[in-house]
Amino acid sequence: MSKLGIAAVVIFGFIFQAMIPLRALSAEFSVYEVFRSVDLGESDRPPPKDIFINMGSNQGVKKGAVLDVYRKISSFDNLTEKLAGEHVIPVGRIKVIHVDDKTAIARADRFVSMEQEPALLPQAIMIGDLVRQAE
Repeated sequence: MSKLGIAAVVIFGFIFQAMIPLRALSAEFSVYEVFRSVDLGESDRPPPKDIFINMGSNQGVKKGAVLDVYRKISSFDNLTEKLAGEHVIPVGRIKVIHVDDKTAIARADRFVSMEQEPALLPQAIMIGDLVRQAE
């Protein structure tokens, strides 16, 4: 292959790479389990919920890290009977209490006020919610 051909391939590669959105290259992380132990009535408070996420030390998560949780919701246009779009709505924040290579366990730190964002009921972190590093 000539030098001109190699240069054309390299330039095409840079152009093609610039066309791919950076977000498409990044992985989405999510809640894969929510666990609450059985309340045996030993305390006046219910046991805390452990939130398991598929994001760990390999992704830079450390114990004590605060992560944002979002819920992806599809909206349907009843007039056109078509999918109108997808919304990513903040749910709240979680704080990491345990980290492994690929996973972590966290607890709810705070929830987003329903007065500031669309109402999500139940107001809880659920399996399938998206998790991102807090900004």
